[in-house]
Amino acid sequence: MLLYLKVKPNQRIDRVEWVSGEWVVRLAAPAIDGKANEQLVRYLAEVLKLSKSAILLKKGHTARIKCLEIPLEPEEVRRKLEAVAAGA
Repeated sequence: MLLYLKVKPNQRIDRVEWVSGEWVVRLAAPAIDGKANEQLVRYLAEVLKLSKSAILLKKGHTARIKCLEIPLEPEEVRRKLEAVAAGA
């Protein structure tokens, strides 16, 4: 599935939220030299219980809106993201 989300780098902690109808991932990593993108893939792999290599950043390498290809069904991704967002 393709997952579109907004990334906010330079935050205090890594976390995922549902805000105004879209997924927002706040990352502690800065948006310098691809560090935020690397942390995004690492964090989502942890949240979704996948390997980092299973998550592919398709679009938005230098933008705040990212498109990632994830090898899971949309319902499973939503359920896992909601569980993490509720526990934050």
